[in-house]
Amino acid sequence: MTAIIEMLKVLRRGRPAVHSRSAGRGEELRLHLASHGIRSELSTLAAADFDRLELGSDADAVAVQAILDHWER
Repeated sequence: MTAIIEMLKVLRRGRPAVHSRSAGRGEELRLHLASHGIRSELSTLAAADFDRLELGSDADAVAVQAILDHWER
């Protein structure tokens, strides 16, 4: 799957992951997901302008997307 990241989306290629819109916000998003009981691990990419959160293997992609849709609204 190729994605242009314009908003927060759960990507389902390989291990489910979330890309934050801008670098430096991944930890904040990780903590927000944790407050909803969703495990994730921050994986910053040195040359990227976004952060990547890898979701726990038990994460429900639909539920995570619902949380992302309401983050900061």
